[in-house]
Amino acid sequence: MHTLSDPPAALSADPSADPSIAPSGGPTAPPATQPRTLTPAFTGDGREYFRIWIVNLVLTLATLGIYSAWAKVRRLQYFDRNTVLAGATFDFHGNPRAVLAGRLLSLVLLAGYHYAFGFSTAFGLAVIAGLLVVFPYLMRGALRFRLGNTTYRGLPLGFDGSVGHAYLAWLPPALTFLLPGVLLALYPGKPQLAAMVLPLYLAWPLMHARIRRFQHAHLLFGDQPSRYAVRAASFYKPYLMAGLLGIGGVVAAFVLALAGAFASGGSGAMWLPLATAVIVMYVMYLLAGPYMVVRIANLAWSNTSFPGIRIRSTLPAKAFMALQTRNVLLTLLTLGLYRPFAVVNVYRFRLAHVHIEVDGDIEATAAGVAKRRDGAAGDGAADSFGIDLSW
Repeated sequence: MHTLSDPPAALSADPSADPSIAPSGGPTAPPATQPRTLTPAFTGDGREYFRIWIVNLVLTLATLGIYSAWAKVRRLQYFDRNTVLAGATFDFHGNPRAVLAGRLLSLVLLAGYHYAFGFSTAFGLAVIAGLLVVFPYLMRGALRFRLGNTTYRGLPLGFDGSVGHAYLAWLPPALTFLLPGVLLALYPGKPQLAAMVLPLYLAWPLMHARIRRFQHAHLLFGDQPSRYAVRAASFYKPYLMAGLLGIGGVVAAFVLALAGAFASGGSGAMWLPLATAVIVMYVMYLLAGPYMVVRIANLAWSNTSFPGIRIRSTLPAKAFMALQTRNVLLTLLTLGLYRPFAVVNVYRFRLAHVHIEVDGDIEATAAGVAKRRDGAAGDGAADSFGIDLSW
């Protein structure tokens, strides 16, 4: 970790050397505090995390998934406690029982979504309506749980987004996602009705932008609120570029498959172009997906700030694509055993490209931040039944 800061100047015994005294003897304004740039660092490593990961995996399988909640808390604690910023680490204090409750609830919701229309149309519509009602509220609760249980220098992070903002952010994409399936269930002989919903996906970047605004504009560091300034239309460019990469992969796969078909002359070697097409499309997925992650992360985090604290994300797209490609290949070659090393690689890479500019010392900034009173704007650990829906 590198901190751009200068040591404090020693006091001089010579009054004429005191910058607070002008040559005429009158006081002058103190020099402005120079901003300092901090970069967080990760002190863990893949081999250490592998031991945690393998124990978590074995215990999760042995308990038919129940231990997965405790496994997640151990994982979050490991990464937070090994994330260092200006000599201090983060920490996570979440209750595994809350995570387990959230996972059980998510399984119930998923089962209800898949099998609702198998009972009756009325029951299916009631389940879908229920999902649309509770989903935004639960997503808000998950954010409050995760951030409300994370601390830095003894100060809790937090999230104060309202229920109304949660519905504005999450209801449109949830409705867009569920509507085609509902129409197919109601009118199985008319797939064209479901296809009519597809134009709504043209507004998906705007929906994504609203979700990001909800996530970033309501962050808290102690009692200090965040500020977020991104135009929703800015999300179209990353989507457009990622879409072009994906289309390029499909076109390349089709051309290779067609060339292979002509070369084989229909002699039963069609498996070769088919395999080639699958590989090329998968490789393009490794390009389009990471590109989208990088561009949107840079856009969102570089426009997020707190009083006296500004964040910059400078993730390089090409290097991240190469890292993810290597991670996927090594994970496949090792039958999944490289997975914990891949997670550490990505986490360390992303931290290395986050820069936090602070006006003055981070210690002084943190000292000037007050802890939120219990119940003020809601407590992250108790909100939404104290559950966490994420996996």
